Amino acid sequence: MKIACVWISHLPVKVELHRHPYLKGKPVVIAQNAASKRVVLDAHPSAKGVTPGMPLSAALARCKETVLLEADLPLYRRVYGNVMDSLEARGADVEDAGFGLTYVRLDGLELMYRGEARLVNALLNAVPAHLHPRIGVGAGKFPAWVSASLSAPGNAQRVPEDARGFIAPMSVDLLPLPWQAKERLRSFGLRDIGQIAALPIGSLLAQFGPRGRELWEFANGIDRRPLVPREQIAVVEESLRFSDPMVSLSGIVMAADTLLGRVLGRKEMRGRFARVCTLSGTVFRAPEWVRHMVFKQPIGDRRRATDLVRGALTNQPPPGPLEDLSVTLSELTGEAGRQESLFADVRRHENLREAIQQVEARLGKGTHLFSIRELEPWSALPEERMSLVPYGP
Repeated sequence: MKIACVWISHLPVKVELHRHPYLKGKPVVIAQNAASKRVVLDAHPSAKGVTPGMPLSAALARCKETVLLEADLPLYRRVYGNVMDSLEARGADVEDAGFGLTYVRLDGLELMYRGEARLVNALLNAVPAHLHPRIGVGAGKFPAWVSASLSAPGNAQRVPEDARGFIAPMSVDLLPLPWQAKERLRSFGLRDIGQIAALPIGSLLAQFGPRGRELWEFANGIDRRPLVPREQIAVVEESLRFSDPMVSLSGIVMAADTLLGRVLGRKEMRGRFARVCTLSGTVFRAPEWVRHMVFKQPIGDRRRATDLVRGALTNQPPPGPLEDLSVTLSELTGEAGRQESLFADVRRHENLREAIQQVEARLGKGTHLFSIRELEPWSALPEERMSLVPYGP
């Protein structure tokens, strides 16, 4: 399988520099809150000694001239989402592998673009030039990622035939492993990937268990992981821009009502209802404001939706004047409600399913609910008596 890795390094910093050109060349550091602590999300290379994930206090101590910015995560996600949409528009399957890191399946596209060179050039052109993407092409995700990390900004390169020799001199930091596993490799004196490739596979299996085989294959330029195309989420969006920043709450509600009328009148919404409504807007001289609302029952009526939006904005208004406003409806369904069953067991099953859908709408797709199952109730070890398993009614 031929894979292209499209990598946008320092995506948040590049977005901020494009939005604020006067910051170019300055040691910009972008901070965010994580588990009640202030940490670095991203930093410009000129901010010496500052790396993502480190405490903000340590970053400010290392770089005195820091230009500190608050993370605008909704904006970064939207920019990155637009990049993936643009790559998919080229006819490719795309996997979201993390902020700024995308894998693209190339198999079957070379004939369409009359060669690999034109295909890779089309992928480069799919990304805005100010993001300076790097592309690596290889027979697997990991070789392609290593190739992309060595490419010059705005360019692409291919993994040579000898993938093992190409990867060998690289640092173990490039391996797609948890931080703890990389630290363990260093404790054994293994700092280059070539040192790992030279080891017998049995030694790695003894130290790392099943992951040892994957580690040995990575070190030898082999990556069997399949490309998993990102899930397509149907959304409908409308937006408008105010001539002057809007301060009045009644004016914002009126604008939201207008946008709801537009979005619910779209042909995509005929016979459909929305479970989630997202309001967003650019706050004057502040990060973007976003407000998510999850409806208890899917909504397709403008008046009812406006009433709920008015109540949500009254309880939690925007933090400042809005320069624009967008309304996005998602989690679309063909049902406005459901008929209750006469049987208690069936009703219980349906209510649990509805509760899980509500949790997923608020927290995103993924496992959030678990049930407790007995494993070995006679065991002397408490952790072996019970187990948590993902719950699904």
